[in-house]
Amino acid sequence: MRVRLSLVRIRRDATAQTELDMKPLSEPQPEPEPEPTVVPLVRRDTTPRSWNIWELERLAETMNSDALGEERALLLVHLRGFADASGDLPVEFDALVRDTFGTALAGLVT
Repeated sequence: MRVRLSLVRIRRDATAQTELDMKPLSEPQPEPEPEPTVVPLVRRDTTPRSWNIWELERLAETMNSDALGEERALLLVHLRGFADASGDLPVEFDALVRDTFGTALAGLVT
């Protein structure tokens, strides 16, 4: 009887080991996706407007670290000839100013 119990125990252990061998390895957990960044949208008013040359020059000074700094400075020197006594440019230069300064103009829009 003892031999028989031993055989049963050996078979049970062998069956358990075989079942362990047959189980697939656990899948690696996927990397969590990074949190999406929120980009604030700036309301763009595309109505043509007059820009002040002196405000544009102050803005250009803060932007001089980029590659277009010199081009922007030369454009402003040229635009001074078209500004009135208070420094306001005609509305016809709106598209040129927007192309040159881009999204940096958001701080000047009132």
